[in-house]
This record gives sequence, C-alpha cells and structure tokens, in this order.
Amino acid sequence: MVIADSPLDKDAASAAAQSDVAYSQLVARIRLVLTVSAVLVAVLDHPGPERANVTALLVLSVYAALCAAVYLFPRCQPRWTRGKLRHRLDVAVSVAVAAAVGPAEIFPLVFLLFAIVVASLRYGLAEGVRVTIATVFLYYVAAIVTLPDVTPARLLLRAAVLLAFGRVIAQLGEMHILAARRQALLREMNQVANPRFGIDRSMTAALEQVRAFFLADSCLLLLDDHDSGAHALRTVRARGPALAAADPIDPALARAMLPAPHTQVLLYARPWCRWCAIGGCALGHGGAGAAWAPHDPARLRQLADLLGATAFISAPVRFGRGKGRIYVAARTRHLGRGDALFLARIAEQGLRAIDRIDLLDRIASDAAGLERKKIALDLHDTAIQSYIGLQLGLVALCRKAAPSNPLAADLDKLVSMAADVIAQLRDEARCACGAAPAGDTMFLAALRRQAARALVTYGVEVRIDAGANVALGDRLGAEVLQIVREGISNVCRHTEATKATVALRCSGATLHVDIINPHGAHAPPAFQPRSLSERASALGGAACVRQDGANGTIVSVEIPL
Repeated sequence: MVIADSPLDKDAASAAAQSDVAYSQLVARIRLVLTVSAVLVAVLDHPGPERANVTALLVLSVYAALCAAVYLFPRCQPRWTRGKLRHRLDVAVSVAVAAAVGPAEIFPLVFLLFAIVVASLRYGLAEGVRVTIATVFLYYVAAIVTLPDVTPARLLLRAAVLLAFGRVIAQLGEMHILAARRQALLREMNQVANPRFGIDRSMTAALEQVRAFFLADSCLLLLDDHDSGAHALRTVRARGPALAAADPIDPALARAMLPAPHTQVLLYARPWCRWCAIGGCALGHGGAGAAWAPHDPARLRQLADLLGATAFISAPVRFGRGKGRIYVAARTRHLGRGDALFLARIAEQGLRAIDRIDLLDRIASDAAGLERKKIALDLHDTAIQSYIGLQLGLVALCRKAAPSNPLAADLDKLVSMAADVIAQLRDEARCACGAAPAGDTMFLAALRRQAARALVTYGVEVRIDAGANVALGDRLGAEVLQIVREGISNVCRHTEATKATVALRCSGATLHVDIINPHGAHAPPAFQPRSLSERASALGGAACVRQDGANGTIVSVEIPL
C-alpha cells in the first residue's frame, strides 16, 4: 500500500508563504526577468526567416508590463493577481512564449519549469502536479500547431521528460512545505506553554495544535501517576471544548491503550477489505537506528475500534515522573510513517516545555496553599481579634446608653456591621484553607463572594453571568479575578449605580469580560480605567470603555487564551 507521508493544509501553507515579503519579491523579480527576456528574444533574436507572431508578442508585452507593476508596487496590486492565479497565468503565458519564440527554443521550457517550481514551493505536491500536467498539455498543443513537421515521438519524449521532472519538483516542494510546517508546529507548541494559563489549558492547546496539524479527528494523551498508579486520559476533538481536563479511566482500558512494547512508535491503517490485508498496515518502530517492523495486527485493530478510527499513529510519552502514550486518530488513511516518527519527536521535544509548566504549577500550588494558610492564621490573630475587640467595646457602649438615647439605633447598626465583618473575615480565612464549594469552581466562588461583599458594603447588587464554557486555570483565574474586583470597585466607588452585571464568555481563543452598570439619564465623560487596562495588557489583552444607551456603561476586557 502507499500511505502519504503527511497531510498538508495547502491554504495554511500558502498563507505562510505569501506573508514572506522577501520570497514574494524574489519570485516577482525572476518572473519579470524571464518575461522581458522572452520579449527581447522574440523581437531581436527570433529564429527562422518569418517574423514573430504579433498577437503573441502583444500578449507577452502586456504581461511584462503587469509583472513590472507587481514587482515595483507590491502593495498596490489588485487582489485577483495574488495566490494561485500568478503561476497559472505563467502557464497560460507560456503558450504565447512558444508562439513568439518557437517551441523548439529554451524559453518556453524555462517558463514552464518556473511555473512548476513556484506552484510546488508554495502549495505542495497536488498543485505542482496539476500545473505540471497543464504545462505539458499546453506545450504539446503549441508544438503541434506551430511545428506541423515535428515527429510525434520527439514530442512524446519531451512531454515525458517534462512530466517526470515536474513530478520530482512537486515532491521537493511538498517536502519543503512539510519541513517548514513541522518547524512552525514545534515553535508554536513552545509558545503555548504559558505558566499563567495552567497545565490544563496549555496541554489542551498543544494537543489541539497536534490534531490540527495532522488533519485528524482526535488527539488523546494517556498518562499514569507515578505515585498512585492511576491513569488519566485527556481527549481533544475537532470543534471540541477549549479546555479538556484529564479524566481518570479504568485500569483495564488503560492497559488496552498501552500495548507492549511501551517504547515503540505505532502506525496502523485498517485494510480496505475485511477478509484480506490489502491496503492496511500494522507497524512498529523501535526508535533511533531501528527499522519499521510488523506489529500485532489484532491488538492494533482493537485499538482502532476503541478509538473509532480508520488509521492512527501513536508514540510513547514521558511526562515528569509519569509515562504513557499520545494518539492521533483519523477516519481516513492519510497518516503515514513520516507522521508517526514526527509524532515521536513532538512527544520528546514539543511537550517538554509543558512538562516544566506542570512542575512549576505543582510547586506554585503547594507554595500558594502554604501562603493561604499563613494568611488565614495572620488574619485570625490580627484583624479578626481586633474586630472582636471592637465589637465587644461597641456592645458595652450600647449597654451604657439608655434606650432613649438618640445614638442607640446607630450604635446597634455599628454592632451589626462589626458582626457581619467578623463573619466575612472568618469565612475568608476558612476559604483560604479549604476548597471551593461543591459543584462550583474556585474562580466563580470568589466572584460570588466579591458580589456579596459589594451588596453588603455599598448596597450594589452585582449579577455574575458566566458562560458554561468559561473554565480558567488557577493562575489565569487569579488574574481575571483581580480585573473583575477592580471593575466592581470602580462601579461602587465612582458611580451612583445600584445594580451591575459581570458577564464572562469564551469565544474561540479569547476570554471576554464585560462589566456593565446603568449610568442613568446622563452618560459619564469618556474615561479609561488605568489599573484595569494595565492588568489586561500584562495578560496580552486590552480593555476599552463604551457607552450603550440601553445597557449603560460597559467596560469590556478581552484576554487571549
């Protein structure tokens, strides 16, 4: 069977190529030199006694002027001249070159090979082969029309050589794009390993990049815990959630997904026919210096059924003190040996930065837990005890005041406020040492406590509207919580609003936080919250303020995830 070395997203590859200004300018310069040279040869050095074809010469001259404009004014060129149309125009113009200088000359072949090279380097094998077939066909037709005496055998020989040479160039272009995309993937995986996003979000982003690179349906990571021996599975699917948590799985399922030997890279493709092995493969690779060897097909077929895939590749993973496997599964047979070996490289190099994040995250979490306990003890020994003393003093003062004293009602209110503050401080100390309420995240629990505090202290009712897809790690959640606290504080201290709304939504790879409060009949003057904007900027996002006649003032914060 023939399995493709790698799937390629040609649009993504072309977008990356077209963003390289120097490369585009070099191609435009070569195209201009070739076109002008063809015009000069047709005018000054035309072979044969007859003159050059006037129509073909006119087409070449117009195309030369267009190439000059594209080269001299790259930013002013119309949209229709970009993309694949450029090298396809080269193929069409090659007919005019053949008519102007004759197909027996070298210029038509140079023009055709230039179009094949540009198409292959920018768009890979498929486009290179299409352009090769088109160029050979046009060259063959042009030779038959302009050279009626030429023997068909010579034309067929030239066409065969051009086809073979074009196919080789297209394959080289495919390899060039593949190498560039692999380097870009490893670089991007190092960039998504951001400690402030936490291990869950960083790992989800990395697995999604792997899945998208291979154009697969799912990417799975199975890891064991060195201390407990339990296994956790993290699954990322196309159009799945932005955060894929690690779910514990049954030991029997874990053993089924960890076939022996554990160090081998695996490749499996289901046969075309159930009763024979045609079109299928079950291979294993032992690592550096080894070769591909047959693997147990029944075991890998069971794995494919378990993954719901027609083909899959898998590589061993070592993550901290744990180990396991990464799987890339697809419903088509486009995964090949090169893909499996590159997945092993991803597991060895691309996930290493996330491994360091996991270690830092555990260290930071342990340190944060100890710091929270210290703060809780300090809070109990200083602030809570001071407030208890203040409450006792106020109670004694209330007992001394007669019921008819005009300050009696105010004193009773102060005693109640002191009791509420003591209860809040004790609740903060208890929450600092414990976990979030059951069924809720620590982030949302902290937001609700902040809203309750705003209602008690300032009389502002704050509604928390969090989307179902909002899931933040500890680090990013703490940063966003500070932004929301700042926004609620601004509403309470600088406006006369009695109600406010905090809306949190995740859209794609962006977290949207909107803090909304009614502004009454008169809108406030334009302003920009400096502290809140600085916090958003430190997270790579931005903050803006806008006025909505229906909803009031909206402070909008966007943070990339």
